[in-house]
Amino acid sequence: MTQEILKYVLEQASGVVIALMLIMRIETKLDSLTSAIMRLSEPKSSK
Repeated sequence: MTQEILKYVLEQASGVVIALMLIMRIETKLDSLTSAIMRLSEPKSSK
């Protein structure tokens, strides 16, 4: 019984770790996309 519970917890934990890694990767890509959009939307100085 205890081994089954431990196995279940480890399976769930591995899923959570994978999800967190994916969320962090997406977050960094969104940050770079946001900064690129901000850079492109800045008004150009005509001087």
